[in-house]
Order: sequence, then C-alpha cells, then structure tokens
Amino acid sequence: MSESEGQAERGALCGVLRERLEDIADELTERIRGEIPSYAQLPRAEHRRTVRDTAETLLASLAVGAEPTAAQLRAVQQASRRRAYYGLPVYDVVAAFHVVARELWDRLREVAGAAEEVLIELVGPIWLWIQSMCSVVVDAYVAEAGARHGYEVGLRQRLLELLRGGGATGPQASDVARELGFDPAASFQAFCAPAEEWSQGQLDPLQRGARQLPGVVHCGLHGALMIVLAQGIEAERVLARLERLAGPDARLGVGLVRDGLVGAEMSIADADQALAFGTGGVVRFEDVWLPASLTGSQDRLVPLFARAREVARDNPSLAEAVLAFCRHGFTLAGAAAELHVHANTVGYRLARWQELSGLDPRSFPGLVRSVLSLDLQAEL
Repeated sequence: MSESEGQAERGALCGVLRERLEDIADELTERIRGEIPSYAQLPRAEHRRTVRDTAETLLASLAVGAEPTAAQLRAVQQASRRRAYYGLPVYDVVAAFHVVARELWDRLREVAGAAEEVLIELVGPIWLWIQSMCSVVVDAYVAEAGARHGYEVGLRQRLLELLRGGGATGPQASDVARELGFDPAASFQAFCAPAEEWSQGQLDPLQRGARQLPGVVHCGLHGALMIVLAQGIEAERVLARLERLAGPDARLGVGLVRDGLVGAEMSIADADQALAFGTGGVVRFEDVWLPASLTGSQDRLVPLFARAREVARDNPSLAEAVLAFCRHGFTLAGAAAELHVHANTVGYRLARWQELSGLDPRSFPGLVRSVLSLDLQAEL
C-alpha cells in the first residue's frame, strides 16, 4: 500500500467515527464520569464539550498523520486549568485522556472493513498524541497550582480574619467562603492547635491531603492559633490527618458542629477554649464545656470556690474521694474500689468534705460546686 493510499485509508477510517462524533462524545463523557469519580465536580455540559473537542482533535490528527497544532494544545491547556480550578487531581485528568484514546481505539478496530495494517500504523500516532496531551496537562497544572496556591492562601487568611474580627454576618465573608468551596449556610466544625507548633511547611501537606477527603477543609494560621475549618466530613478523619503530621500527642482542640458562618466562628472559639484545657492530645469542647465556659470569669467566681479549694489543698484525700464518687456513678462502692479503701471510709470523707467546705457532694448544687472547685483549681 502506497503512502497516499495509506493516508486515504486512515482518513476514511477516522471519518467513520467523526460522523458519529456526537454520540461518541456522550458515551465517552459518561464512561469518564463513571470510571473517575472526581469528574462529578466538573459541570457535565462543560465536560461533554471538551470531550467532544478532544476526540475530534485526535481523529483529525490521525486522519492526516499530523501532531496536534499549537492552537489545539492551547485549548487542552485551557481545559486543564479549568479542571484544576474545580479541584480535579492531575492524575485523574491524565487518566481521562487515556480513557478517550482507549475508547476511540476500540471503536476504530470495530469499524467494518478496517485493514489490520492501517490499524497498526495508527498505534504510534495515538501514543504520541497521548504523550503530547499529557505533557500539556502537567504543565498547565504546574502553572495553575502555583497561582491558585497563593490565591487560596490569601482567601483562607481573609476568611479567618473576617470570622475572628466579627465579620461573619457580612456579605464579604459569604463570598470568600463560597470561593473556597464552603456553603455559608451549612454546618462547620473547627479544630485548633497552637500556632507555634505548626509551620507553613506543615500546612501545605495538610491542605493537599485535605483535598483527598470528602467535604471541604481549609486551614490557616491566625494569631496564636492554627485553625482548621471543615464542612461535610467526620471529625475523626480530620483529626487523623492532623495527627499524621503533628504526631499522636499533638495538642488539638475540637469545637462543636455549628450552623452558618456565625457558627463557624463559635466553633473556632469552642476549639480555642478546649485547647486551654489540654496538655497533650485531643480535647473536645463537648467534654470540657462547663469549665471552659467559666474560664475568664475568675474574679467573679472566686468567692464561690475559694473555701472548697482551701479544703482541697489542706485535705487532698477528701478531694480525691469527691472526684472518685463522681467518676463511679455516685456510688460509695465504686469510689472505694478506686481508692482502695472501705466504702465507709469514702462515706466519712464525703461527710468531712461537707463539714469543712459547706458543700454537700450528694446533692446536685453541692456536687457541681465541689467538682468545679477542683477542676478549676489551675484556672481560678
């Protein structure tokens, strides 16, 4: 077969598929979205349009035995940047090009009357086409990632400044949150750590890892805190990422899940307050909410707890009995087992605590004040 005859055969073979291009574009789009879940983030209409253009570019190049033109490569570069904007990983975009090439190759082989020697001649050009496309995709992602990284860091800092500065109810906070992928009206949960224990070098891998999680997660440094805001993801998965970078003994405070951007700021405050009650590991606001909420009211609360604190300092065994009684379901037997004493001894110590402090640990008001006087000793 002469070169001109071969080119005519290739053109006729590719022409069969180009006549069915609209249906093929639909099929390829669905195949990619089915095999690569991240493509669900890309609007379907935009995805279908670029798949069609890519398939047409490949078939046109194969038909004449030419490499992609500069204009065609620029179009691929632009489409790649759009995929980077929607958060698709680069390896998924590369994989999508392989899906297109694979599916078109299978359809070329299925064309009635396709000569084996013509198909063999197409193998090399298809592989070169894939290499050209993938190279453009990677270059586009490198350029986009650098620009987007700096821009997103600025957005994160701006959102934290607005939330911590009382701007949660303003339109600017909502706009910034949306640009970061958050739904301003949905629920947020915050995680805090001491800023001194984190560097930007640690935040970058944390943010990259967060992109692999469901939901939306953004982190940043603000004042004395490293703050992570999460939406649509379980707390344990976020904590696992944090501990993987900072170690299992990292100091972390966890706020409550709260609604809206006002709730996001409240959750940050939760996590910050919880952090103050931990010397290492994870402290959840839901576990320390009462003493955490009282922190900062030292002057007002001193008269309520001063006498009990004095008794605890002078009689540590009485304080231990009160706390053990509380930890073991308010039973003398349970407290006695922990303290390795007789139940009557625990009963005596509780009575003595009441006598000296004026607080009855067997009543709700007396128990609350007794326990808080002991829990807050370091704070008051």
